[in-house]
Amino acid sequence: MKTVVIYASTHHGNTKKVAEYMAKIITADLIDITQNQNPDITAYDIIGFASGIYFHSFHENIKKYISNTVFNKNQKIFLVDTCGVAYIDYTKGIKKLLKQKNVECVGSFQCRGYDTYGIFGKLGGIAKGHPSQQELKKAEIFIKNII
Repeated sequence: MKTVVIYASTHHGNTKKVAEYMAKIITADLIDITQNQNPDITAYDIIGFASGIYFHSFHENIKKYISNTVFNKNQKIFLVDTCGVAYIDYTKGIKKLLKQKNVECVGSFQCRGYDTYGIFGKLGGIAKGHPSQQELKKAEIFIKNII
């Protein structure tokens, strides 16, 4: 199955680290949506969307891309996010958007990532050292189960 991971990682590279790790494990293509805002996904069977969390949501470029894209009937989607504080499921909004487009989401993965936004920056940041090797191993298990 041909797979691509489309990601947005703009602050500390947390999401990029996880996306690159997953892509290497499954030999997937990797696209930075902040550099290529309109990638052609027609040839892919499985599409991953990975994002840091911005105001409790995925990156705007990913949301816009999903909103404007016509997915093939058989394409499967998985979601990945990194966040400073992992206390809720930040994928709910994207899952709702995908459901409205009749696109199947086959799973989601979330882990912590170093965060210096707002007050956290004044405190020196939170979740230093994340994503950790242990979290990357969990990401490996997740992606192998998806494929």
